[in-house]
Amino acid sequence: MTRKAFSLMEILVIAAIVPLVMLVVSSVFAVFIRDIPRETRVVQQNATMLNMLRQIRRDVDQATGLPEQFGDRHIDERTVLIEQPDAVVCYRFEEGRAVRILLKGQGPSDPNERVWRMRDAVITSRPWVRDGKVYAVEIHSHLQQWFGSLLRSRLANSQVFFINGLGKGREVR
Repeated sequence: MTRKAFSLMEILVIAAIVPLVMLVVSSVFAVFIRDIPRETRVVQQNATMLNMLRQIRRDVDQATGLPEQFGDRHIDERTVLIEQPDAVVCYRFEEGRAVRILLKGQGPSDPNERVWRMRDAVITSRPWVRDGKVYAVEIHSHLQQWFGSLLRSRLANSQVFFINGLGKGREVR
């Protein structure tokens, strides 16, 4: 006897299994479409933020002081001033970007300003003061992302940059 059709039971089993398989496949597909590009963007923004922090480290290593104000600019949670032998470097942390401007005298020394674009970055600074003088600056940074209706902070980072940092022959007290 040869079979020419499927039985009703076989069709019902297939009809029950196919939606379950499609559910698994669609969730894997959603990961590739939504999550991988989002995580790639997070990694890129974090790399940009780390590059900016390396530049701050280089500027502080060459610093002669951390002034509380220079011209019309004052240090606050969005502004860092770094005095160097020949100029003052101003970092301004704005929404979605950080800007480094080299100042001489009372205005910009040249049109060259460096901008780091970080759409989801939140960067704040806090000066450390001892005896009325700023001796270090603390920089907090993280990336904010919406996950559905939740706003989450990711890759939180805090660094402290000391003026005249721990060079040769210095020790922590």
